[in-house]
Amino acid sequence: MICTPAPLSVLALAGVCLMCLETPALAGGAVAQSAASPDRLRGEQHDYALPAQPLGDSLEAIGQLAGVAVLVEERYARQLAPALSGRHTVLEALRRLLDGSGLRIRQTDGEAIVVYAPSVAGPARAPAAITPLAAGDIPGARSGGADFSGYIGRVQKALLRTLCASAAARPGAYRLALQLRLDDGGHVTRMRLLDTTGSGQVDAAVTSAIQGMDIGVPPPAGMPQPVSVLLVPGGTHCPAPRRPAE
Repeated sequence: MICTPAPLSVLALAGVCLMCLETPALAGGAVAQSAASPDRLRGEQHDYALPAQPLGDSLEAIGQLAGVAVLVEERYARQLAPALSGRHTVLEALRRLLDGSGLRIRQTDGEAIVVYAPSVAGPARAPAAITPLAAGDIPGARSGGADFSGYIGRVQKALLRTLCASAAARPGAYRLALQLRLDDGGHVTRMRLLDTTGSGQVDAAVTSAIQGMDIGVPPPAGMPQPVSVLLVPGGTHCPAPRRPAE
């Protein structure tokens, strides 16, 4: 059985995107994992009645209905998505939402889908400036009468602080999807890479840095877990390395 409470999207500081969703990856055994297989995403149909709204809200609704983490960068989550109605598979629904947007979908495994913009050939350009979403404006930050926005901000800061402190894991040059689970004290106790940066060394550095990470305070009661995280290339808020004193 897949438990899918309302997903909590955390579109964080530039370079990091999170989505909280109870998915089978860390919630159960082989039976639960097979329920979110790629074949299910292609074959199992759901009824949709989504209005025209920000893309992030539509992706959140699809993820909740299908029990799969759908991750997207915050700059694209703010784009207006068309209305969607009818009975479709998850992949069909996503393709209809993204038609004409230039965005594509990539399955990292049976439990996660990344929505991304393909690289454009040509001279390299500096990443466009991004205005981070306020935690309270993130889709799902306030749902079911609960307000997780304060804790979202803490997770954002802890992730960037932790990754920026590691030279090998410093974000900005790679894309990586992962899932983590917090204990009652606010420490990361389990972590799972959903794909790879293409470098085993970077993958290992990210895993080492985040495993055991301390958010500083316990997660609020009822906050959905595990937390799915998308690290994206582009500008980050890492401070410049300090020069050694002369």
